[in-house]
Amino acid sequence: MAPSEGGDRVPVPEAREIFVAYPWALYDDRVLYKRAYTSMQTALKVKFLFAEQRVSTGTVLTKIREMIESAAFGIYDVSHWNANVTLEYGMAVGMGRKAFIAFNPEKTDLGDVPSDVRGYDRLQYRNLDELTTAVESLVVQELGTGAAEIDPLEAHRRQLLASIKVNPGKTVQQLAVLTGLDKDYVQLLIRRSDSELRSSGATRGMKYFLAEDGAR
Repeated sequence: MAPSEGGDRVPVPEAREIFVAYPWALYDDRVLYKRAYTSMQTALKVKFLFAEQRVSTGTVLTKIREMIESAAFGIYDVSHWNANVTLEYGMAVGMGRKAFIAFNPEKTDLGDVPSDVRGYDRLQYRNLDELTTAVESLVVQELGTGAAEIDPLEAHRRQLLASIKVNPGKTVQQLAVLTGLDKDYVQLLIRRSDSELRSSGATRGMKYFLAEDGAR
C-alpha cells in the first residue's frame, strides 16, 4: 500500500491478481464458468478476483472499486450487456485501469451493445474452453508465466509431447502421473499444443496422441 497526496492509503496493484466481472445469469453453473479462469491459477501463478456481489449499495461499490484498483488488470464479460458489469467496466476505464472485454456473441443481442465499444478488441468466445484459451493467452501476454528466472512452459510442453510419443493413448490424469506435473497444468499444456495433438474418446476419458502419428 502507498500513501496518496491527501494522506489516505491507496492500493498498489498486485502483480498477478486479475479482476473478473461477469453477469450471474450468463450460464446455469457459475462454478463451471469460474473454473474457466481458476483452472489456470496454479499453472500461471495468478489469482482471479471475482465480483460476486451485486452492485446495490455504496459499500459494495467501494469494495469493488478497491478490487479493481488492486488488480494488475480486469476482464469484463459484457455478454448480455449486464448493467453491473457495464458499471464495473466503466469504473475501470474511468480509473485509468487496464480493462479487457470478454464477449460471447451467441448470448448477446448486438443491438444492446453501445456502438462506441463494438469495435474494441475483445476476448470473443463461444464456449468455456474457448474462453479459457483466450484468457490463458491474455495472461501470458500481459504478465508472462510467472517463472522467477526462465519460462518453464515450453520445456514442460516438450516434456509432455515426449511422454505422449512414448505413451500414446493416455488420459490427462495418466499423463499427470507420468510427467509428475499437476493435472490442471497438463490440461493447459495440452491446450497450448492443440495443433500438435489429436485425441479420441469422450471428454472425461479423452486420450491423446501426437498428430504426426498414424491412427492406432
